[in-house]
Amino acid sequence: MTVVQGERRFEAPRERVFVLLTSPDVVLAALPAVRSHRVVGPDRWEAKVKPPLPLAPSVKIHFEVVQRREPEHAELRAHGGGADVRSTFDLEDDGGATIMRWHTELRLGGPLGIVAGPGLDAVARRQAERTLDEVTRRL
Repeated sequence: MTVVQGERRFEAPRERVFVLLTSPDVVLAALPAVRSHRVVGPDRWEAKVKPPLPLAPSVKIHFEVVQRREPEHAELRAHGGGADVRSTFDLEDDGGATIMRWHTELRLGGPLGIVAGPGLDAVARRQAERTLDEVTRRL
């Protein structure tokens, strides 16, 4: 298992940041190689992802917001295609801005594990930063 965590400041109220961090459009926009996605219910969606390997099949990843305490805390899970990811975040008001503390636990196997290789922690951190950059872009 790989664990990455960090902190980020957003120049926006935490209610707005919370909405973006739990939005399928934001989460999926930050993922590479998403071929399609669909919302399957409140706080649940799935995406078809094509790993960047020759002859690698597309895999379906299921996403779910499993815990929601707006506007300060959420837990999201993603699994499928050899991926099992659990991410939590806590948001703190900072005079109209928001401080976010996040924690992600990641296990990869199958085609996704091959793509990540031994540098899984760097891949996980880069993906988290891509997601947070997407939130910043949309604010």
